[in-house]
Amino acid sequence: MILRVFFSLLIVLTLVSCDFSAKRIGFSFMKTEIDTLINYTKVDELPVFPECKNLIDTDKKNRCFINHLYNHFADSLLKHTFGVSGYVDETVIVRIKIDARGNASLDGIQSSDLIKRDIPKLDSIINESIATLPIFFPAIKTAIPVSTVFELPIVVKLK
Repeated sequence: MILRVFFSLLIVLTLVSCDFSAKRIGFSFMKTEIDTLINYTKVDELPVFPECKNLIDTDKKNRCFINHLYNHFADSLLKHTFGVSGYVDETVIVRIKIDARGNASLDGIQSSDLIKRDIPKLDSIINESIATLPIFFPAIKTAIPVSTVFELPIVVKLK
C-alpha cells in the first residue's frame, strides 16, 4: 500500500515538475507550431556571378549581381551604333531566365512599336548579349537551386 502511494506521488510530482519548468522557461511541450508555409514567389538568394560569390552580406551580393548584369548589357549595347529617324526615349523590358544549373536564356522582350520599327536588330543584340553571359551560381530556395526569371528594364535614348 505504501509502495502504491509512493509511486502515485512520484508520477504526480514528475508531471507537475515538467509543467512547472515549461512555464518557467517559456516552452510548451504540447503546443509546438510548425511553419509549413513556403512563399514560392521569392527566393532566399538571388543568382550570383562567380565574382560576387565570396561576398558575405546578402545585400552586397545582390547589388553585385545586378550591377554586373547591367554592366554586361551596357557594354554589349554600346558596341553597336543605331541609326534612327527621330528622337527615341523608350524602355525595353528584357525577361531573362536563369535555370537551376545557372544557364541564362532569353524569356522575352517587351518593346514598343517605335523600337521595333527603328531598331529591328535590337532583339538579336540582346539575345547575343544573353548568350555571352557567364554561367551563374543559381538562385537558392530552401537550400535547393531553382530557376528564376528577371525583368531587366533597359532605357534606350537615341537622337
